[in-house]
Amino acid sequence: MLPLMIDSADFSQKLGLISRNVEHTEAFLARGTVDFHLPGFMLPVGYRLIKSRYGNEYRLVTIDDGKPYTAYAVRLTFHKEITFPHGAATQVMVWRTPRAVHQRVISGLPQSFFQWVLSEYDIVVSDSEQTGDGQWFWLRMIDWAFSMNYRISVADGTVGEEWHLTPVSSYAELEERWIAFAWRYDRDVHPHPRLVISKA
Repeated sequence: MLPLMIDSADFSQKLGLISRNVEHTEAFLARGTVDFHLPGFMLPVGYRLIKSRYGNEYRLVTIDDGKPYTAYAVRLTFHKEITFPHGAATQVMVWRTPRAVHQRVISGLPQSFFQWVLSEYDIVVSDSEQTGDGQWFWLRMIDWAFSMNYRISVADGTVGEEWHLTPVSSYAELEERWIAFAWRYDRDVHPHPRLVISKA
């Protein structure tokens, strides 16, 4: 399915308010985490990049006014139905703080994390719902993927039970043919088109 365009997600509203961010960050830390090393990302002093011990959720956490604060968060899900028989990863719950004090630190983090996901799992599929920021990010990463000679496809699940992947040969073709198809506001159709980036 193509990604449904949505307003800010619930988790964004929760993490966007400092008091609620602190509350959710404390709860995330209390459940158990381990430090995570992201290749190529220089972790500044005062920040920790961590992963949940019990799931595929990652956060960049710092101390803000003496309390733990999430500056960046992302969760991964895994599935095979769209790219069967190959597995794929999807980034869900992607969030980054709007606070200016953290922008220098997180400016390249979403791209670096996406590139790591692709290097680890070979195939990344877009989420079924995206905000305008999510669309912008995917367009940027597709442009990058073309520069790396990776494969870009549109997955269409609107007909029957199987997903049909159509290769996209260029960014120009994506703009001319697929953007309007991939991002729309129709809730009856939105789960059925997705964008796929694969290394092979």
